[in-house]
Amino acid sequence: MSLSPHALVHTRNIVANWRAIGALVPGSEAGAVVKANAYGHGAGPVVTALHAAGCRTFFVAYVEEGAELRSIVGGDATILAFNGAGPDDANIVRESAILPVINSIPALKDWLALPNMPDYAVHIDTGMNRLGVRMEDVGELAALTAHAPPGHIMSHLVDSDDRSQPINERQLARFTEAASHFPEAIKSFSNTGGCFMGRAYGFDVARPGIGLYGGGPPAPAGVTALLPGMTLEAPILTVQSVSAGETVGYGATYTLDQARTLATVALGYGDGFPRSATNSGYATLGGIKCPIVGRVSMDLITIDVSDAPDLAKPGQFAQFIGAAVPLEDQARRAGTVGYELVTGLGHRVRRIYD
Repeated sequence: MSLSPHALVHTRNIVANWRAIGALVPGSEAGAVVKANAYGHGAGPVVTALHAAGCRTFFVAYVEEGAELRSIVGGDATILAFNGAGPDDANIVRESAILPVINSIPALKDWLALPNMPDYAVHIDTGMNRLGVRMEDVGELAALTAHAPPGHIMSHLVDSDDRSQPINERQLARFTEAASHFPEAIKSFSNTGGCFMGRAYGFDVARPGIGLYGGGPPAPAGVTALLPGMTLEAPILTVQSVSAGETVGYGATYTLDQARTLATVALGYGDGFPRSATNSGYATLGGIKCPIVGRVSMDLITIDVSDAPDLAKPGQFAQFIGAAVPLEDQARRAGTVGYELVTGLGHRVRRIYD
């Protein structure tokens, strides 16, 4: 019996989510964002499953991530690296056929000056003010690239989690205008939230990310809820009855107002589970909610199992993310987002693939 936490990674759910999100933007190809080790789920198995299901465009952050994927997907998929590439990356870009996303006019000039310049993409900044060629520089971009135009043009939505935000439509209008300068380029605009806003945001290639893994904004009305990409479980080590007035964990941050049954499980911030879930997160046993009591420590969490006494046994696994513990609900209780929760899970959490 293992006494360490594990994540059951549901590649079939991830593929089902990819198909469901893609269906919301008919006429667009559904790509997949698999950066940061497929959001902590394991890039190798996830990309293998998506590729087998028909996905042919993958997005990562770094060219090195892209090179690792190339050995998995072979030559029949497009891989784009959001953070771009410098001249020193030209060899790996060529060898692994990565499309770096160029994010500024100076970076573009450096890239265009390369001998035997590899193909590339360009990011247009339509409102994020983070990466990308600014809207006022799109004319210069078009002039500079007239002899070697980008194969892809993309932008990124600022607040697609809130479909009512006016900035979504402003960005759509800006991207449509900028993209008109590059009629032959493949255009990509929508993340998961963008896909939820419908066909107008889809363009040529949609790029769902967190939604593939069951997180992100709620699906719109009439759309089946996304499935969990993983189930995070940790084993109970001990179960004990503790009297009223006693405190739990470091710093005595939780005091029992009555006698309770507590279980200590093998999971902590050393595994990437956030310390900020102290006295706010929860686990489940057989679907019964068991709140976290006391401080999350490096290797251990204590949960109140008083409502599940028959299930709370040493060796029994408690669920911390999954069908009974939605990713975004757990993240919200920890004061963070689903992205951070799943990408932060460390190597001590063994991944098991279905």
